[in-house]
Amino acid sequence: MSKPDSFSAPGSKRRGSSTHPSEKRKRLEENGIYMKASVLLKKESKKMCEDLLKGRQGPTLFPCYPASKLEDVLDRVHELNEARLQRDVMPWVVPSAENLHFSGAIDRDYIGEEVDTEWIRCETMGSSRPKPDFTAGLKRSAFSDEEDTKLQNYSTAQRPYLFTPDLVFPFLICEAKIGRIGLDNADTQNIHSASIATRAILSLYTSTFGMDHDYTKDLFGRILVFTVSHNNRVVSLYGHYAVPDGSIGKDSFKYFRHDIAMFSLTLYGGKERFRAYTFVKKVYEEFAPQHVARIRRAVLSMPSPTARTGLSFATSDVTLGEDGSQSRSEVTSQEHEVFKIPDEPASALQSRELVSMRAQLDRLLKQMEQQAMESRRREDAVKQQMGQQREEGKKREKALEHRLDQMMGLLQDQRDSQASGS
Repeated sequence: MSKPDSFSAPGSKRRGSSTHPSEKRKRLEENGIYMKASVLLKKESKKMCEDLLKGRQGPTLFPCYPASKLEDVLDRVHELNEARLQRDVMPWVVPSAENLHFSGAIDRDYIGEEVDTEWIRCETMGSSRPKPDFTAGLKRSAFSDEEDTKLQNYSTAQRPYLFTPDLVFPFLICEAKIGRIGLDNADTQNIHSASIATRAILSLYTSTFGMDHDYTKDLFGRILVFTVSHNNRVVSLYGHYAVPDGSIGKDSFKYFRHDIAMFSLTLYGGKERFRAYTFVKKVYEEFAPQHVARIRRAVLSMPSPTARTGLSFATSDVTLGEDGSQSRSEVTSQEHEVFKIPDEPASALQSRELVSMRAQLDRLLKQMEQQAMESRRREDAVKQQMGQQREEGKKREKALEHRLDQMMGLLQDQRDSQASGS
């Protein structure tokens, strides 16, 4: 279980940039997110990453300017801001899926993307609300009307379907930052966002099939999301996955990342410059179809929801306010000034009550976990203090014994002197 998080208002900038990296990592680990690998990563996922790295499919078209000018641009953006890095360099590292589709390079009309868009419909995991520089996921049109209705009925902030109003189930996330420190911040933001996206897939399966079903177990240790972190010189590729955390609860997970590769945009005469581009393009071509099929497998087993009326709504229709509360995004206060909206039907009220009860239970469990963690910390602090006191006591005892020996020696010397004088 994760600790309660604070929610920023929609459209706000990501916070926490002034927090020390060790404190950021500590908060993530308290929420089950670890910036390292696990031995439980599936061999099939490692092999998949190796296959995605094969080949040299550099850009067939110029994303924004001739490739011969890229070296000059890389030198120039070092002194500029992140917006220029994202505009001038990112297209050569992470190509747009939609642009590739429009140009005929790939046939993946169901892949959608967002640029610098906040994830307003999901609960965070120990950091501020994600707002990736670039996100590739699925369009709602990737699913039939029946599938879309099932997913909307299923969705909550803890198990989101829509991450933004137009994007569902992200599978590729990119952060572009200036400098070495900026690259570290990109890694931190990426693993937080990727863990939320990974949790969404696992929640879909545990809610549909249960934790002990073979379909669910097959996802343990399997890479479900990719991230890219880069500046004007280095690109890092990661795969993200989760394994059960039996120490907390039956449906809890620990989230890890696999270091896939690191490329230089400037060294070796630019030979590695387009390796990340090739990797991302193959993710669109080869991984995205698996991603869609994986979600459809779960949706197929979902029960058909009760038909919604014009006055009812699904929990996916709500966004998270500044305090984390849910509010309907479609109905404005201006509409209420003229017309009084009739009471909701019983089915809708029951759905809202269930969502509210589930949220209250989640908050209670998180509070209990937080209290247990604080208790363990206090206990560890007391043990450490007692240990220090014991060590200090031993040191004082040795010092007293040494002083006593000195005094006894002086006393003996005085007696010997008096005896020889007499």
